[in-house]
Amino acid sequence: MKHLCGGAAMRRDDAVAMRTKRANIMEFPPKEQDRRAGLLGGSELFLGLTEEESRKVSRRMEEKRFPREAPIFRKDDPSDSLFALKEGMVKLVSHSAKGARTILYILQPADIFGELLLVEERRPFNAIAVTDVLAGVLSREDFIELLSTIPRVRLNIIRVLSRRLAHVEKGVTEYRHTRSYLRLAKVLLQICGEHGEETPGGVLLRLSLTHADLADMIGTTRETVTNQLNGFHRMNLVWAQGRHLVVNRRRMADYVQSGGIRHRGKLLRLDKVA
Repeated sequence: MKHLCGGAAMRRDDAVAMRTKRANIMEFPPKEQDRRAGLLGGSELFLGLTEEESRKVSRRMEEKRFPREAPIFRKDDPSDSLFALKEGMVKLVSHSAKGARTILYILQPADIFGELLLVEERRPFNAIAVTDVLAGVLSREDFIELLSTIPRVRLNIIRVLSRRLAHVEKGVTEYRHTRSYLRLAKVLLQICGEHGEETPGGVLLRLSLTHADLADMIGTTRETVTNQLNGFHRMNLVWAQGRHLVVNRRRMADYVQSGGIRHRGKLLRLDKVA
């Protein structure tokens, strides 16, 4: 009997030792904990989490780097992970059956992408690194587990998806009822707010966007964008600084507010190339 009791005690000790070992696997040295906490990168998906919840997320999140212009994922790839952008910029690009390309979003640090893994087995579009990119990556399984155990993550993802739905619905209205030169003006103002740098001469757009990129953002041709930018330049609304554009935000906002009809009392002729 004494032998049996001793065996039971040994088994209990072994079980405790095993649980302790597993717990230690999940613990990281202070420097590693700081590094992993940094993986969250201020992401909108993880705002408002407690310290314990943040540690839970960071333990599950890997870190990946992508060079400029590299594909992060392609259309029809498996929807197996969620990305939290920490450094750099990413564009989400859709291709129609006829080959037409549309830039859906240009994402910046703190944004997430790949969230359609909740409803799509395959990626519906491409994600391309605009600059060198650092991103935190959550597997599909880990993301779903976090959704089920952290209420704040559920609330945040609802907000993210609601905002993007509103963006899409407003975009549909813009395409149906707005001429392309006004769409271009509005996109330039949006980029000013999201990726602009105030300078004495105007707002410098830190994105190196080609005329083709801008055309893909507003659903028109590169030639049309070139003509419209030339018109904006003549009106002193935009000008080039190296490979970047500079925008006179106040004048551009006035132009949009007027519906693109008049600028300084002069009738505009951009509609000829719309």
